[in-house]
Amino acid sequence: MASDNADAPTTVPRPVLISFSGIDGAGKTTQIEYLSGCLKQRGLRVLRLSFWDDVAVWANMRAGVGGRAMNSGNADRTGENSFSPRNNKHVRKWYLSTARAGFYMLDVIRLHRLLASEQVCNSDVVIFDRYIYDQIANIDSPSVATRSYSKILLKQTPVPDLAFVLDASPDAAFARKPEYPLEFMHRNRRAFLQLKELVPQLIVISDARPEDVRSEIIFHISRSRLAERVSTEGKTELPADNAVAQQRSCCSVRNDPTAIV
Repeated sequence: MASDNADAPTTVPRPVLISFSGIDGAGKTTQIEYLSGCLKQRGLRVLRLSFWDDVAVWANMRAGVGGRAMNSGNADRTGENSFSPRNNKHVRKWYLSTARAGFYMLDVIRLHRLLASEQVCNSDVVIFDRYIYDQIANIDSPSVATRSYSKILLKQTPVPDLAFVLDASPDAAFARKPEYPLEFMHRNRRAFLQLKELVPQLIVISDARPEDVRSEIIFHISRSRLAERVSTEGKTELPADNAVAQQRSCCSVRNDPTAIV
């Protein structure tokens, strides 16, 4: 009997998956760096991944095609701000939208393979800078066909344990990171807030000071299975500022995606 128990396979807990989404300049990198450093200090193996670098299929080609489309559309314009975006997601061409739809499905397939890889399995926490939610927000179309496609895409997408959307003022974000036209930033923000209609589990954190956003994130971490893993493995508890986050969580997490200010 004892021999049977000894030979039984040991169940290894799957890594805790955390994703950060939002418009460019919303502060995702700042919060990811803080969180990953905090968790590493507590002895956890943290793997940081970028959706565009580690998941997106043929990322360089996609950026190049979008760039050529953008340049052709701006060929006759002079005296305007010059933008050098990374993946030209603001370029709206029917053929690009069609190609992107296919690429997004390939991205999901590659995401599944990545999450089954050794580097992920050997981690305690995997933090994504952007996720498939960002791709869906970039589609930004009210059509029935697009909405149906987004639902299909979401059904195939692994669900993170915690999926954060960091809200931000498009004007302030543009001032910090003027990579995309301001008009697109406003449109993109609305698309992110409306994502909760399709993904109710998204945690949308309102625009606030970086330390307040950090407290809100820690509050949600403290209520997740990641906190259980920390205590089970005898690690130091999560930062005490989750008490501050608990006091303000009822007002700072926007659960109404239509409440756009």
